[in-house]
Amino acid sequence: GLRDPHTKVAGEGIRRLKEGGCEVLAGVLEARCREHHRRFLSFHEKKRPYVILKWAQSSDGYIAPDPGEREERPEPYWISSPLSRQMVHKWRTEEQAILIGTRTALEDNPSLTARTWKGKSPIRLVIDRNLQIPETNHLLDNTVPTVLFHQKDKSPENKTNLVYQSLDFSTDLPRKILAYAYKAGVLSVLVEGGLKTLRSFQDSGLWDEARVFTASKALLSGLPSPVPSGRNEKTVEIGTDELTVWRNDVAAAF
Repeated sequence: GLRDPHTKVAGEGIRRLKEGGCEVLAGVLEARCREHHRRFLSFHEKKRPYVILKWAQSSDGYIAPDPGEREERPEPYWISSPLSRQMVHKWRTEEQAILIGTRTALEDNPSLTARTWKGKSPIRLVIDRNLQIPETNHLLDNTVPTVLFHQKDKSPENKTNLVYQSLDFSTDLPRKILAYAYKAGVLSVLVEGGLKTLRSFQDSGLWDEARVFTASKALLSGLPSPVPSGRNEKTVEIGTDELTVWRNDVAAAF
């Protein structure tokens, strides 16, 4: 169906079959094969993980309430429905890593684990430039392998399931994060936000899919959601929400 792009394999299986007297027909349903193996192909052809952006927005296009409202109500604010949130937990079991920024970590205190779907939780990648996240945060509970990207002169000592990785935040942060993930052998990353993080990956072109939940309720004001771009692949109903999947057909490579 598809020639393997891995340098240790590329064409070797085809060659051995032919040398063994077998007839080989290549390229059978190649487009479908590429779709099925898109994470593996991104890793070996683009030299980076396959990147999926995910966010939920209100019917009037807001990703979160006004900051003032969040200060009055510090608990997590759910826009999408319980069924949509369960689907996100399913997605977490299908990707190797999940990424969020500092603000999301501080405001929502998420676990980023797959609690409502059977499967393995992803590696947690967290942007924490100034190491603001307190030790009481769920992300530092040592239950799941976690990497904190920061820009301190000296990294704290690594702990069980917790790695402190220093990066230069001045330019191309998404590229540097993906370079780290690539070197660590991570084939796919689910970017769950927040707004600044999502937009940074959009602007860099380093994304492959965007999965956007649109809820039936309006917020009237708040933080405007990212503007979806790329090719609108499909729209389906998930309970009371609408899920739209966008594809980036010109996704950047390293």
